[in-house]
Amino acid sequence: MRPFLIMRLFILGLKTHDSFKHLITLIVMGFSLGIATASAATLNHRSQTEVLQFLQTYQPGASIGKQSISFNDLVQRLLSKRVILVGEIHDRYDHHLNQLALLKALSAQDPNIGIGVEWFQQPFQPVLDAYLAGRIDETEMLKRSGYYNRWRYDYRMLRPILIFAKDNHIPVLALNAPVEITQKVAQGGLEALSDKERAQLPKHINPPESSYLQRLRKVFMRHGTHGAGDGRFENFALVQRIWDETMAANAVDFLQANPRYRLMIFSGVGHISDRMGIPSDMARTIPTQQMATVMTQSAGDIAMGQFDYFMLSPQPHNLPPTGKLGAWFEPDPRGLQVSRLAQTGAAAQAGMMTGDRLRKINNIPVRSMSDLLSTLAGFNIGDTLQLTLERDRLAPKGEVESHLLTLAIKLQ
Repeated sequence: MRPFLIMRLFILGLKTHDSFKHLITLIVMGFSLGIATASAATLNHRSQTEVLQFLQTYQPGASIGKQSISFNDLVQRLLSKRVILVGEIHDRYDHHLNQLALLKALSAQDPNIGIGVEWFQQPFQPVLDAYLAGRIDETEMLKRSGYYNRWRYDYRMLRPILIFAKDNHIPVLALNAPVEITQKVAQGGLEALSDKERAQLPKHINPPESSYLQRLRKVFMRHGTHGAGDGRFENFALVQRIWDETMAANAVDFLQANPRYRLMIFSGVGHISDRMGIPSDMARTIPTQQMATVMTQSAGDIAMGQFDYFMLSPQPHNLPPTGKLGAWFEPDPRGLQVSRLAQTGAAAQAGMMTGDRLRKINNIPVRSMSDLLSTLAGFNIGDTLQLTLERDRLAPKGEVESHLLTLAIKLQ
């Protein structure tokens, strides 16, 4: 078994109050299997048309264990399954391209298909539905769903899948549990939840299998959280099980309500490896022979038995990096406040100071981290932005007054 890696989140700057909370935030459903360190190729996909054109000639290899099969053979084998769980490393664009390639191929054979995703939390299903129906645009969907506060990975990697689903009338399920609930459980167990909060989770949260528990303990101990005996590890493992059970329950509900449909589930690899987590939880209702697990991996990195099928990725594919301000922010009643600056970062070089409050970017109001991240996602390295800041200063009589200023900042 390869070591587990902690996934890096797409964060410009959030204040961390507690090391255990920080670990829970970093895990974000994403302890994962090791991957090969091949050099990455950059794909500058600027539109859905460019993504689909790329997929026309892109057919990744596949295998059953170490036995090679064609991509078309993989698709035909998966058509016999009702539940197809496709693992991902959250910040790997090639993993998401493979998910889309499978979705595109399977939906062409059978339009009665839905996808369940870890990326959105279940209470925001109406927001996702409104986007898919065209009642709100992408920016509004990301804002209302709290995407950049709750998931935070670069949405550009997921956009092609969501657009494909929207264009082809494919249901998308928000599978995940609300972060407000899992944070409470991380600190105080299920007992910390109100009756209303507890009712949002599956009735039974089954304990993890021993091998699954061992994996979680390795992750927990590796990050310096030596808290044996104080309940922190138990709560940490419970949070993982809540994520698994909630996603499995929401998936089963969809399948029972839509008996003619099959469902693809896109989640972090840690939730499906060795058929533990989501597959194990679903198996209490859905026969195991109706399920299959798939993971993207390099040919030399395949670990026998962890997944039913592999899609081969000899080289990682990345998107071009987005531009960065070089500033960290924390919420403030009057706007996002600058808590720290990178010494050689774009913001510091332009004259931004700690304590400044960010009000607008290119005249677009910024009131939250979600506003900030969704706005910056549209710009690249080298782009110049006009930032409106509010800064406090001492008035002649010793009183503190605020004034607005504008800085031109070239993203790095």
